[in-house]
Amino acid sequence: MAIYHLSTKPVSRSSGRTATASIAYRAGIAIKDERTGKEHDYTKRSGVAYTQLHTPNGLKIKRNELWNLAETTETRKNSRTAREIVVNLPHELSGRLRMMLVNDFAKDLANQYGVAVDVAIHTPDAQGDNRNHHAHIMLTTRKLERLESGRVALTSKSQLEMSNTQLKERGLPSAREELKAIREQWANITNKHLKEAKIDARIDHRSHKDRGLEQLPTKKLGWEASALERKGIKTSTGDYNRKVEEYNHAMQQLAIIEKSLNAVTEQREQSNDRLREGIERAVKLIENATQNTAWADRNTKLVTQVVGECQRELEGAEREINASASAIDQADRSIAKYQRSKLKAEREAQRQQQAKELLLQKSQELQAQAVKGEKAIDVYHTRLADIENQFEQLSLKPLKKELAELQQAYDTAKKPFTTREKTWSKQQLEKRTVLRSLERQISVKEVQDRGKYKQHAKDWIAKNEPQTVQEAQQGQQAIKEYRKQTEPQKTPQQQQVRIVRDNDKGMER
Repeated sequence: MAIYHLSTKPVSRSSGRTATASIAYRAGIAIKDERTGKEHDYTKRSGVAYTQLHTPNGLKIKRNELWNLAETTETRKNSRTAREIVVNLPHELSGRLRMMLVNDFAKDLANQYGVAVDVAIHTPDAQGDNRNHHAHIMLTTRKLERLESGRVALTSKSQLEMSNTQLKERGLPSAREELKAIREQWANITNKHLKEAKIDARIDHRSHKDRGLEQLPTKKLGWEASALERKGIKTSTGDYNRKVEEYNHAMQQLAIIEKSLNAVTEQREQSNDRLREGIERAVKLIENATQNTAWADRNTKLVTQVVGECQRELEGAEREINASASAIDQADRSIAKYQRSKLKAEREAQRQQQAKELLLQKSQELQAQAVKGEKAIDVYHTRLADIENQFEQLSLKPLKKELAELQQAYDTAKKPFTTREKTWSKQQLEKRTVLRSLERQISVKEVQDRGKYKQHAKDWIAKNEPQTVQEAQQGQQAIKEYRKQTEPQKTPQQQQVRIVRDNDKGMER
């Protein structure tokens, strides 16, 4: 049976991802994000074998225009701008047939949900499994339609992005049921192409449990864990898969033992049948011997021969019975080993699930604390700006008052004269000179004392409102903890850049 894999996940801003960056990496192209102004260039990456954009009803739109439209249409900071489906392609098919298979699936998705579907087929990694042909399928979260004005736009949310409440109100299947339907749809299309190519391999979208298999399924390693395993570094997922493989191997050995035991039992039954037949023949010969004295000697020899054969068969049966007992003991030991492996695998799965739940709970708590911390920092900065402004106004108040008085006196003295400057009196010119000098003093003082006002404001808050400062510092620590939990590891240079940027905002976060 060919390998089946189909997984789906959203492209969301809350996780730091964008539709433009995602499609640029998967298609190996360069795209400029018009919303952020950032250039995403992956034209030098290798492994992209084929790309194709599909739209409902054959609407014409360029790839970079489509995914920039997906970004600009969504306005929330945690919006989902795309959905990605990853499928494994049968290595038994040729490259052209794999391309035809993915295109058929993408066209069905585009017409079924009214969304744009962007396909990128990737070849196996040079250091990984050379059978790992797979495709990344990007879907827009909104329907792609042509408006009355003739413009192509993304409109309402597609069925795949609706909540279960919205789906129930419209009489549509739940999101879980719809995903099952998509998984079955992929299996049906793949098996159709395998059959047309006269390849016996098939895939099955059902779980091991639904198919009645006692084997446990393994987990997908992913590219990060695969890279570590190739370097000889064990991962939790790799350890789990190895335990599952050990368990499945034990189940296969148990099946072999059961088959062997059944064969021994059948042989024993056949030996018993031959023994009974021999005894019956011996009895008949004895009866004939008593009835016919002439043939007594010969019948006696024949009986002796039959009895000897029966004796040998009895001894063979005893040996087979002993072998069966040994096989049964071995089967009992295998069953005990299998039960221990199964219990160990179940405990490991339970431990991993508890760890995931604990990590999720901690992440949610850290997120709530980080949000509260952001608010506390915003309150601190607002208060700091207000106090800084008060210090500035208090410092410049005497100069501005003097400036206002001189301006008023200057305006009063100027009224009786014409507006032509050459007719002004010496006193007026002196007042104007003083006025301009005072204006320059105020400007210079504003520039020179700007940092001093900020420091005065910080000192005043620390002395008179320590609770505000404490809440901001606690908020800063909560944000650090949340970033440490959720963001990927960064180099010391990247961390230093982050600290410098946060310091520019007036507080290290």
